[in-house]
Amino acid sequence: MLLKIAQGVFWILAVCLMPGTAYGEGRDVLPGNAAYKVEVFRGGTWEEIFVYNARVSDYAGNPEAGYTQYTMGFALFTDSFRQPLKVRVTRRAGTFSKVEIRPLSYGIVPDVQTPNSVEFELDDPAQKVSVEFDGNRMENLFILPDLPDTAIPTGANVTYFGPGIHNMGRKEILYKDNQTIYLDEGALVYGSIYAKGCRNLTIRGRGILCSSKENHGDGRQPQIETFDCDGFKVEGILLRDTPNWTLKIVGSTGVHIDNIKEIGWIMNSDGMDFICCRNVLVENTFQRNYDDNVTIKAFNGKTDYVTAHTASDGSFTDASIWTVYYLAQNKFDVYDYEIRNCVFWADKAHNMLVGPEARGIAFRNIRFHDNIVLENRQNDGIYPGAMAVMIADNGTFEDIAFENIIVEDIDGGKVFCAHFTNAWAFDGLYGQWARNITLRNIAYTGTRATPSWIRGRNDAQSIDGVTIGNFTVNGTPVTDGSGPHLEINEYAVSYTHLRAHETCADL
Repeated sequence: MLLKIAQGVFWILAVCLMPGTAYGEGRDVLPGNAAYKVEVFRGGTWEEIFVYNARVSDYAGNPEAGYTQYTMGFALFTDSFRQPLKVRVTRRAGTFSKVEIRPLSYGIVPDVQTPNSVEFELDDPAQKVSVEFDGNRMENLFILPDLPDTAIPTGANVTYFGPGIHNMGRKEILYKDNQTIYLDEGALVYGSIYAKGCRNLTIRGRGILCSSKENHGDGRQPQIETFDCDGFKVEGILLRDTPNWTLKIVGSTGVHIDNIKEIGWIMNSDGMDFICCRNVLVENTFQRNYDDNVTIKAFNGKTDYVTAHTASDGSFTDASIWTVYYLAQNKFDVYDYEIRNCVFWADKAHNMLVGPEARGIAFRNIRFHDNIVLENRQNDGIYPGAMAVMIADNGTFEDIAFENIIVEDIDGGKVFCAHFTNAWAFDGLYGQWARNITLRNIAYTGTRATPSWIRGRNDAQSIDGVTIGNFTVNGTPVTDGSGPHLEINEYAVSYTHLRAHETCADL
C-alpha cells in the first residue's frame, strides 16, 4: 500500500506504530530537521512535507586534522505533476537577505512571501533542487520530488519494505537471480546490502536506505556493494549516511543506476565506484557526497597479473587483487559508460572521474553528458577537476568525452583536469597513454574556479587527440590553451580547439 506522507511529527508517530516487516520494527527515528518547514499546494490547500536531517562536511585540505560538520535538510514527496506544483519553504529561525534555487539553469525564481519564507514552482519531478539562504551551502535544503511508483513488485523474489521504520541490518544476497529489494514510499530502512554472483538484482522504490547504524569506524563497509552481479539496477531510492563508498559495484556487465538521491558526509563517501564494469548507464541522479560523485576504476586479477604479483609464500604483493580475484578473465576491461542528466555536488573531490586506479587495464568509450555541477572544492596538484581523467597506474585511456556540462560557481576547484599521475598506483606507475579526450559545450559561470589543466608527461606519455569545442567562462569562449582559464602543455598533441565563430558541427 502507498502511504501519503502526513505532516511533521505526526507522520513520525504514525510510522512508529505501524506493524513491522520480517525485519522488525525500528526503535530509532531519522531525526527531523528543525530549521525548515516545507509545504506543497495541492487540492486547494497547503500540505506539510516532513523534512529530514542529513549530515554534511565542509572541505578540509587536511582531513586527518578533522573537518567541520553541519546539518542540512531534505524533503521527499511524490506528485503526479499533471500541472506545475507550488512549493513553500519557511526558514523557522531568522530572516534572510537573499535566496537561490539551484541549479540556476532551471530558471526557478523564488517569490519572497514573508521575511522568512519563499514560494516557487516545480514543473516536473526531474527538478530536484537545493534551496540556499544567504549563500549557505552547508545548512541548505534539498527538495526532492518524484512521480508515484505505479509498478510496485510482488512475488516470492521480492523483499518488500512498506511505509514505516525497519532495522534490516546488513543484508547479504548470494548467488540468487532475479531478486528485487523494494523500499516503498514512506519506508525508512536502516542497514546495508552486499550481493555476490546475482543476475538481474534490482534495488528500487521511493523510500530511504540509511546506514547511520552501520559501523563508521575501522572496517567500515560500503552502503551497497555488489560483486559479479550482471544486470544490476538501482532506481528511485535515497541513500543516506553511507559508512564508506555509497555504491561499490565490482565486475558487472549491464548496470543501470536511475533517479537515485544520495547525501554522504564521511571521508570516502563516493557516490558510485565502478570497478572493472562494462555497459553502464547512470542517469537522472541527484548526489551530494563528501568525496567523488562518480568514479570509474579497475583492479587486475587476470592470470598473468596474479602470477607476476604472487610472492613465494603464496601471498599477493598487490593487495588489490583480492578485490577482483574471483572474476572471470573476460571481466576486467572497462568500457561503454554513459552518465547523463545528473546533478552532482562534491564537498571535496571530483564530480566525474576516470581513474586513477587502473592496474594496467584499458579504459575506453566513456561519455559524460548533459550533467550539472553544483559544487567542487579540491584544488591541489594531484586531485583537481570537477571533470577529471587521472592517467595513472599503467592504464590506458581512450575515447573519453565530457559534453553539455554546466558548472556553477564551484568554490575553488578546477572545471576540468586531464593529467598523468602516479596517485593510488601500484609500484608508483604512471598511466601508459591517453588519446581522444573531448570537451564539448562546457559552460562555467562564476569567479572562484582555478585554471583547468590538460597535461601530458613526456613525449612517450602524451595525451594524443584533444578536442575542445565551445568551452565558455561566463559566456566568453575559451580559445587559448595558455590563458587564465585553461593550461595545455606541449605533451597534449593533435590538439583541436574550435574558434569563437565555429560550432560543434565543425568538429
